[in-house]
Amino acid sequence: MRFEEFRERLRKSQRPVVVDVWAPWCGPCRTLSPRLEKVAESFAGQVDLWKLNADEAPELARELGVMGIPTLIFYRNGVEITRCMGVQSQEDLFRLFAMLLNEQVPMPSTPMSDATRWLRLLSGLALWTIASFSSWSPVLLIAGAILLFSAVYDRCPLWQTLRRRLR
Repeated sequence: MRFEEFRERLRKSQRPVVVDVWAPWCGPCRTLSPRLEKVAESFAGQVDLWKLNADEAPELARELGVMGIPTLIFYRNGVEITRCMGVQSQEDLFRLFAMLLNEQVPMPSTPMSDATRWLRLLSGLALWTIASFSSWSPVLLIAGAILLFSAVYDRCPLWQTLRRRLR
């Protein structure tokens, strides 16, 4: 399927859509799939689940900005609401589907831009460099660490797991 066809199908959809980007060789995808199917059954007729095999449609996955699998992309009225990467618990999936159906925004919908990520990384490193020349000032070290973490937290599997457990 081409990107234009996907967009047209999405635009014509009468219900919210969850796109599951997966691959048959992906262990986490196989873990997520039964949970996702079970939640999708609970929302049958209310939310559509589309499966996109990243191996069969690599260009479409790239056009959608998929950086890793499994990735779930949530659409309402043809507009991306949010996306999740990695294995999600059944409870989290149920909550995401319900929020999508109830026209709530589950999470920030736009990923961090590369420019923002680099700016945060370089700023954090600059603060650490300044701290090294000022007798390792704890304030500068902490501020630098926070900036560095803010550049990578959305890609950190340990942080994602911790965040889910804290909810």
